[in-house]
Amino acid sequence: MILNRLFIIKFIKYSFVGIICTLIYFLSMFIFVEFFYQEPVIGASISFFIMTLFSYLLNKKYTFGGKYSHQQLLRFLVVSIIGFTLNFVIIFTVVNVLSFHYAIGEIVTVLVIPLINFTLNNIWTFN
Repeated sequence: MILNRLFIIKFIKYSFVGIICTLIYFLSMFIFVEFFYQEPVIGASISFFIMTLFSYLLNKKYTFGGKYSHQQLLRFLVVSIIGFTLNFVIIFTVVNVLSFHYAIGEIVTVLVIPLINFTLNNIWTFN
């Protein structure tokens, strides 16, 4: 019961950090695509890297805690690369294959990638 409670609290913290990072991602994506006229796939790639930096710093400090280790950083980067790859594939498919607006792809990424990232970070990166 206590383990479930701790897990739920950790997931809530992770979700809160995720909301902040998602806002950072969408704001950067909007700026790159609408103001700097970048292709959506390029804007998504740059935005994902910006979001990843904030995500690591906030999750390390707020969600998972503990002391810094190079192993955790490397694992976090591996999880981020997996997330980045999924993000790229989803955005590319939605925009270039299905010919939908990039916002549709962003909705899909927000639903899929955070669940995968939390699971991997919780059981592998920070555990």
